[in-house]
Amino acid sequence: MMRSTIGLGVAAAAMLAATSLTAETIKMQAEEPGSSIYLYAGLFEAVIEKATDLDIEIIPRGGSVANTAATSMGKTDFGFANGLPVAWGAAGILDFEGKKQENNRLVFSGMQVAYLVAAGASEYVEKSGADTVAAALTGDDPVKVLVEPTGSINPVVLDLYLKSQGTDLDAHRDAGHVVQVPSSQMGQRVQDGFANGIFTQGPIGNPDLTEVMLAEPMTFLTWSESDLAAMKDVGYVAATMPAGSYDGQDADYTAPAALNDMIVNKDVDEEVVYQVTKAIIENQDELAAANQAFATWDPEAFIQPDYHVVPLHPGAERYYRERGWLK
Repeated sequence: MMRSTIGLGVAAAAMLAATSLTAETIKMQAEEPGSSIYLYAGLFEAVIEKATDLDIEIIPRGGSVANTAATSMGKTDFGFANGLPVAWGAAGILDFEGKKQENNRLVFSGMQVAYLVAAGASEYVEKSGADTVAAALTGDDPVKVLVEPTGSINPVVLDLYLKSQGTDLDAHRDAGHVVQVPSSQMGQRVQDGFANGIFTQGPIGNPDLTEVMLAEPMTFLTWSESDLAAMKDVGYVAATMPAGSYDGQDADYTAPAALNDMIVNKDVDEEVVYQVTKAIIENQDELAAANQAFATWDPEAFIQPDYHVVPLHPGAERYYRERGWLK
């Protein structure tokens, strides 16, 4: 009996070893260790490996632009990326000028939501009547708007918006309507009277916006439907920041938003993408217990067509249709 039991144990161990050797390894490109995306990848790895037979290999480098390119080229299977570079890659514009990244597909979206906020000093808005983004930035009495220095994404986005209005960042900078300073100096510039507005993006609690609003009461400027459409062309989606997200913000604020996405190469097996999607969505509580950011994530809302910067992968789409989240 003992020999038989030992024999069965050896056989079982051999079977487990064989299974581990044949388990499919999936590459997932994150960012550098210490980044929030690297932490997300570690949580995803644990959840996916627990729920499936897949092995996850995290690639601990990159960023949204690099991950967009690496995923499209098949150097990684999955990648975390901001929706802006994903859209730019699909269109072959900006960082991807003339080099379309056409092989990316969406798995899920909205893990982080970065709202694009344009705000003017309340005194300026009341006096000028310029309460829309277009009027405050390009009207007869334009705001002196704070934006980060060249190298940040914010001046790039401001230039894109101004071009949609028939002008550009260089013209506004030359006219003295743009004040480019590091985040640490923004509040002081408002206090000293060198600026009376801000153009910035970030999640709720954006420290740059919070600091400026402490220095001077600010009014959020309204984005028109044509503004939202123009920004959608460069990868933004329209999203609503709830009232009360900032002190003095008494109403919901609809603005262009950049979403944090997980993308996948179109040639990754449909069943693999289905399993990954199912594992993450059905273990959101476990993710939220480890990282509070996932507690407010609404995956059903953010996989609706209005939020797609590239098409859904068929494996992800199959799961969402099974859940009844897509018609």
